[in-house]
Amino acid sequence: MDQNKKDFDSTNVFLFIIRWWKHLAIICFIAALAGVIFSGPRFITPMFESTVTMFPASTASISRAVLGGPGSQDFLQYGSVEDAERLLQVLGSVAIRERVAERFNLIDHYGIAPDANFRRTRFNQTYADNISSRRTQFGAVEIKVRDKDPIMAADIANEMAALADSVQNEMRYQRALQAYEVAKSNYEVLLAELKLTEDSLRRVMQSGVYDFEGQSTMLTQQLAIDLSTGNQRGVRAIEERLDALAEGGGAYIFLSTNLQVISSNLVALQRRMQEAKTDLDNFLNFKFIIDPAFEAERKVYPVRWLILFLATFGAGLMGVVSLMVYENLVSKGIVNEKNLAGKKPE
Repeated sequence: MDQNKKDFDSTNVFLFIIRWWKHLAIICFIAALAGVIFSGPRFITPMFESTVTMFPASTASISRAVLGGPGSQDFLQYGSVEDAERLLQVLGSVAIRERVAERFNLIDHYGIAPDANFRRTRFNQTYADNISSRRTQFGAVEIKVRDKDPIMAADIANEMAALADSVQNEMRYQRALQAYEVAKSNYEVLLAELKLTEDSLRRVMQSGVYDFEGQSTMLTQQLAIDLSTGNQRGVRAIEERLDALAEGGGAYIFLSTNLQVISSNLVALQRRMQEAKTDLDNFLNFKFIIDPAFEAERKVYPVRWLILFLATFGAGLMGVVSLMVYENLVSKGIVNEKNLAGKKPE
């Protein structure tokens, strides 16, 4: 029983291959030939890849960077990890996908028929398969685009890098516009209030109250002098002026204080308007491009040598297993022996 048992150790495997080498060679040759044929452009569309590499820029406000103020940063410095993640989110947004699809007519380019079922779903899946972005180990952001047309692959990658700035500037423009309109509205209200306060203060000053504290001090000192010298006429005159000063002094103090507060608020609002206007009028770059995309000269898919290797190796392995099973069945008498190898199996 032990003699009839097939022990395929290294020696037996070598003898087995020698015994069946013609069959295995034919199997491997056919598999390699099939790999060459079916990995060709007639069956598998060659794909070219283009890559854009860029570093995220700081998302600091350009107005605060130029005009200074609290929280001001250098907008020329490289961005942080959060800035890179934010840039990746923008690159993967629907806004960029739709603009790229419209700009390059990708739905037709991908061969999706106008009346196809789930047309949008199929396009989104194809887009995700061919276009991707990721953060590298060095903190840069990388855009990879695969396409059957090497020129289009490079154009799409460069267009996405440009759209990353456009989309973010549009979002910031809307925010800056709102801030500018609010600041301008409040500025106009305060400006009208300032004019009203100045007019009221001018009327109070026309009544003789133009420096309440200075006038009070001067009149009080003069009253003391007249009282000490017994100048009753001078005392009555000063008392009349003090009564007039007391009548309009409260309004003068209130209006003067209010005028200072309004002026201070106007300065702050004017600065905010300048910041918002600066953000409105300037296009800001949110990345530093290290390597733009170029037209690829060699395809990246399919890898024909790998297909040939796997096809040949897989076919050879299946052939070895199949022939081992055949010899085992013959040795047990389950199937009739056919002299495929030119001699009986040992």
